[in-house]
Amino acid sequence: MKPFHLHKIFPALLLTASFSSCTKGFLDTTPQQSTALNKVIVDLPSTRGAINGIYSLMKSADYYGRTMFVNADLMADNGYISKKNSGRYLPNDQYAVTINDSRVRATWNQLYLLVANANILIEKGSALELPASEEPEKKHILGEAYAMRALAFFDLARTYAQPYNFTADASHLGIPVVTKTVPDNSNIISPKRNTAKETYQQIVNDLQSAIGLLTASPIGFSASNKGKITLNGAKALLSRVYLYMGDWEKAEAMATEVISANKYTLLTREKLLTDFGLQNNSETIFEVHYLTTDNLGSDQLTNFTLQSGSYGDLLATDNLYNAYDAADARRGFLIKSKRSGSGGENPAVIINKYTNITTFEEGIKIMRLAEVYLNRAEARAMQPGKEADAVADIDVIKKRAFATPTPTTETGAALLELIRNERRRELPFEGHRLFDLTRWKQSFTKYRSGAVTIAIDYPNQKTIMPIPLSEINANKNIEPNPGYGN
Repeated sequence: MKPFHLHKIFPALLLTASFSSCTKGFLDTTPQQSTALNKVIVDLPSTRGAINGIYSLMKSADYYGRTMFVNADLMADNGYISKKNSGRYLPNDQYAVTINDSRVRATWNQLYLLVANANILIEKGSALELPASEEPEKKHILGEAYAMRALAFFDLARTYAQPYNFTADASHLGIPVVTKTVPDNSNIISPKRNTAKETYQQIVNDLQSAIGLLTASPIGFSASNKGKITLNGAKALLSRVYLYMGDWEKAEAMATEVISANKYTLLTREKLLTDFGLQNNSETIFEVHYLTTDNLGSDQLTNFTLQSGSYGDLLATDNLYNAYDAADARRGFLIKSKRSGSGGENPAVIINKYTNITTFEEGIKIMRLAEVYLNRAEARAMQPGKEADAVADIDVIKKRAFATPTPTTETGAALLELIRNERRRELPFEGHRLFDLTRWKQSFTKYRSGAVTIAIDYPNQKTIMPIPLSEINANKNIEPNPGYGN
C-alpha cells in the first residue's frame, strides 16, 4: 500500500457506507474524483449517508475495532501479549515501537480520514438549503459530525501527544488541527502541529457546537440506538475531555447533566457479565455496533482477547486480577485459566468482556454511565468541600460491584487513590488505562509474559506513539515526537 499522508487525506474526499463498500482505491483518488465526491452531499438522504459513513470508519481494526482498546491497556499495567501469539502488537508490548510502525501509520490515517469526512459533511451540510421540514434532522446530523470530529481529535491527541497537563500552560505539541476542506484545485496541504492547548480548545469547541445542534430526543434514529452519538453522548465525552484538562468544575457539571437526564441505568450486578456486550443495553451511552455483515473476522477485538476459537493474544496481568476483591462482580470479566492450545501461559488471566465470536454482533463501549459517575467522583474529589459528593458517586459504583460493599471512609489523598483504583477496576480494556496513568503523572510497571517487567517512569517519550515516518517525509512542517528519531 502506498504511503497515506495528511497532504493526501485532506483533498476533498468523502467515503461513506452508502457510496463505497471499502477503502480500496482511495489512495489513488484523483483531484477530479475528489471534486465529484465532494459534491455528493446534495440532499437529506446523501447527508444521512455521509454521517453513516463516518460511523462506519470507527469499526476499523486500526481504530475502535481493536487498536484503540488494545494499546490503552497493553501499554499500561493491565495487559500483555501471550508468548503464543500472532505477532500483532508485539512492539507495543515490548515498548519498542518505531517511527515506521505500520499500525502507528494506519491509526493516524484512519483517524484523519474520519476528520476529513467530518470536515466535508460540516462544511457542505451547513451550506445545504433544505425544506423547513428537513432542517431539524440536518442540524442533528451536523451535531453528530461535530461530535465525531471531536472524538477523532481527542483520540489523536491521546495517542500522538503528551497529556494536556504535560506542561503547565499546555504549550507542548498537540496534533495538526485541520477543520477545513481543501479547495478543489489543490491536492496538497502540509499542516504543522498545533499546541496541546489549541488542540483541546478545538475539541471543546466542536463538542459545544454538537451540544448546540443535538436535541434531547434524537432526530433520524431511535433513542434506543446507542450506536449513534446523542446529546448526552456529546456531554459525556465533554465531561471526559474536561477531566483530562483538569477543569474539575466543568467536568462535574457535564457529568451531572448526563446523570440527571435519567436516560441510562447501571446494569444490575446479576446482569453485568451477561448483558455487558449486548448492543443498546441500559448503561451504554455510545458504542460501536458490529454486525455479522461487517466481515471483520480475525481483525475484530473479540478475536484478539477471547481464547476458544480465537487468537487470544491479549491476556490480562496478574496485577490487574489481584486488584479485585474476590466478592467483586467485575472480576468475572477476568478468568484465571490457561492459554488455549499448546505453548501458552498456564495459568493465565483470560479477558472475558466481549465473547460473541459467532455473529460478532456486540456493542463495543465507548462511553457508559459508570464512567460518567467516575468522572464526576474524580472531579468532585479534586474540588474543596466536595468530598462527600465524591463518596456518594463512588458508592454508586461499589454498590453495583458488591452485594455488601464496605463503607467508604477515605478522605483526602486516600479518597482520590480509591477513585483512581475504582476507575481501573471498572474500565479495563475499554480504552482508558494508559491515558489515565499519564494524565495522573504516574510511573508504573509494564508486565510482559514470563514475569518480564519494564519500568515506565513519568514523563516518558514512549507512552505516546511516534508521528509516522511517512508523514514526516511528506510534510516538511510537521515536527516528530522526541525519542523516535526521524
